[in-house]
Amino acid sequence: MSGPRIVGARHWRSVVSVVSSGRIVAVPGDGAYQLAASPPHRNALAVLWARTTPSVSDAPGIVVGRRQQALELAPEWSRETSMLTDRMWPGPLTIIVPAGEDILAWPGAKEQVLSLSMPTSRPVRALCRACGPLVVMMLRGADGQLVTDPEDVEALFGDDDVGCVLDDGPCRGPAPTVVDCTESPPLVRHVGALPESYVDAALMMGNRRKWFAKRSGPAAAPR
Repeated sequence: MSGPRIVGARHWRSVVSVVSSGRIVAVPGDGAYQLAASPPHRNALAVLWARTTPSVSDAPGIVVGRRQQALELAPEWSRETSMLTDRMWPGPLTIIVPAGEDILAWPGAKEQVLSLSMPTSRPVRALCRACGPLVVMMLRGADGQLVTDPEDVEALFGDDDVGCVLDDGPCRGPAPTVVDCTESPPLVRHVGALPESYVDAALMMGNRRKWFAKRSGPAAAPR
C-alpha cells in the first residue's frame, strides 16, 4: 500500500484541487497533524468521522483562514470573543462558540457549539482562504500518541485513504488553549500553548480600551 503524496508548504495550491474534489487531506495543526475535510463534501465529512475515534479533547473542530469565515459560521459573536481573537489569532487558541443552524446540519454534527481556530501555519490559512473553512480532527497513531511528523502520516495511511499530506514541518509543541466563549466572562477549558494569564490579559486590555474610549468621548463643543 503506497502512502499519500507529501506536498511541500510552498506548493499548498496543489492541495486545493484535492480538497475541492471531496477528498480528505492531512494538514499541520498546532501540536499535531490533523485530518481535514471540506464541509460542502458530505461524503468526506462522513469518512472523516468514521476513520477517527476521538477522545473528548480531540473533538472535531473547524479551522478558518480569515476572521470573516469565522463570523459566518458563528451567529453569536460576543465582544469578549472579539477581544480574544483580535489579540491571539492566528495562533494556538481555540474558541468555543454557539453553532449556527447550517453547522448542525452537517453529517456527524451533534453539539450545539462549535470549536473554531485560526492556525499558525500560513499554508493552512491560505488553503482555508481558497477552499473555505475545513473540519479537522487531531491525528493519533496506533499507540494513541499525537502524530507530529508528515512522514508518520504517510506511514499510517494509503493514498486511497488520504489524498495528500501538506508538509509544513514537525508540529511538536503544546496543543491550543481552549476558551469557552459561550460563557461570560469566557472560561478556559484547557490550558495549552497560551497560559491562562494571556487570556485574562487580553480581556482586561479590551475592557480598559473600552473604558478609556468612554472617558475620552467627543470633545465638548466650545461655548
